[in-house]
Amino acid sequence: MAFFGDYHTHTIYSHGKGTVEDNVIAAVKRGLKEIAITDHGFHHMTYNVRKMDWPFIRRDVERMRKKYPMIKILLGLESNFISLSGNIDITAADMQYLDILVCGYHKFIKPERLRDQLGMFIPNLLGIKNRKMLVKNTDAYIKALEKYEIDIVSHICYTVDVDVAEVAKAAAYYGTLIEINNKNIKSKTFESSCTDRQWEAILKTDAEFIVDSDAHRSDKIGDFEKAEKLIERVGIPYERIANYERTPVLRSHKAKEELLKGGLS
Repeated sequence: MAFFGDYHTHTIYSHGKGTVEDNVIAAVKRGLKEIAITDHGFHHMTYNVRKMDWPFIRRDVERMRKKYPMIKILLGLESNFISLSGNIDITAADMQYLDILVCGYHKFIKPERLRDQLGMFIPNLLGIKNRKMLVKNTDAYIKALEKYEIDIVSHICYTVDVDVAEVAKAAAYYGTLIEINNKNIKSKTFESSCTDRQWEAILKTDAEFIVDSDAHRSDKIGDFEKAEKLIERVGIPYERIANYERTPVLRSHKAKEELLKGGLS
């Protein structure tokens, strides 16, 4: 039993405690073949990657690739929803540098417009859960999956109420992976922000999963113990976990390959 890589980790460039090199060393020690550096996107108001630091992260990752050739290091971002219409805090100019795009709902985001603040972020921050908010949130997820080459939906139910089955159907259609987030699972009960019933609803779709640490400290890189407990309890088949003993097929990589083939033909 072995996981191929960890595709959601943070560093001192956003909300993490370790450097890019700390994370890479930890991944090598865990025996991982791949690691992604995915710091928080630009619109997070407290833990964001600053635009001025973006070139430094890129150079840092390039240095680590040369220094640690035994592991593949992916440069990514954990982007944020910024609007009801499914926009996220990433641009085409940013995308050209990314090897992987993770996207999740977070609190304390600078929204695109005032209507997004009033219609989405404030109600969710206040914990308002009703049919109207469920539809709004779900619609934002699905529209984002339509607009962007999102590889992974991170911690799908964390601080937001969505119709997980509808999001999972869209994710399956576009080739986006649903994350089982180790950090988001309670240590004693092994329950996550998604209920078991919600995980079962996702299982009824054709969506594939990916297990990530969401490590904010380097010693948590590749720690999937709680995720494995949840997988066993809910009965998620390991053959549906994209990074279990295989390289995950990333949507953005497939899109780039198809674009390249189109340009050559």
